[in-house]
Amino acid sequence: MEHDLQVVFEDEYLVVLDKPCELMVHQNEMERHEPTCLGILQKSYHQRFFTVHRLDRKTSGLLVFARSAETAGALADLFRSQAVQKRYMALVHGEPAQSSGSIDQPLQKRQGRKGATNALTRYRVLSSGALQVPVLSEEDAVVSLMELELVTGRQHQARRHARALGTPIVGDRRYGHRRFNHVVEEHLETRELFLRASSLQFTHPATGKPLTVTAVIPETWRPLLAQARIAVPAEYLPAL
Repeated sequence: MEHDLQVVFEDEYLVVLDKPCELMVHQNEMERHEPTCLGILQKSYHQRFFTVHRLDRKTSGLLVFARSAETAGALADLFRSQAVQKRYMALVHGEPAQSSGSIDQPLQKRQGRKGATNALTRYRVLSSGALQVPVLSEEDAVVSLMELELVTGRQHQARRHARALGTPIVGDRRYGHRRFNHVVEEHLETRELFLRASSLQFTHPATGKPLTVTAVIPETWRPLLAQARIAVPAEYLPAL
């Protein structure tokens, strides 16, 4: 499939893709002519698909599309009712004081809407290391690979909660550490957002059976992880 759009799971009801960084889920008013996951999928399969949820353009990882409006509605209900376990992989700047815990912090609603809404993220540190970059002090060079479980699904929740924890996501130009990101871009030659939807677990809406899909660490992450001597859990490594 073009644009390295990898199919992780498919059956007669749905398709789960591994979306690369920078590819949009579907078209918007600002960027009508750019390729999208939905467009590539429909062109490749010669059929209509339905969007169930979305990822930000710079976030990579697992994305579910339905083959019918009925399946799309059932899946959307699962996401809305928090019946889908959503785990993200994030490389962050620094290391939390605790190796695991929860971030229960309300987040402001979307731009133009007043008030805040409850948001809960569970986290655990998988591995920590340090970038080998001369311009960084020993303390500033620390990075950690974390697993973030988004219990709720608010706008930019993973990115905003990672910042609230004091460990902003590497490459996050909006909520991240500006100087650190600049060093990574200049010395390690990457502008990627190191946030990835790595695991989805839910009850299949048609079969009623539990379904778990996992996305392995992408090639684009590996040089930086290796440079920092970050250990990646076996479940997120490609099969030999």
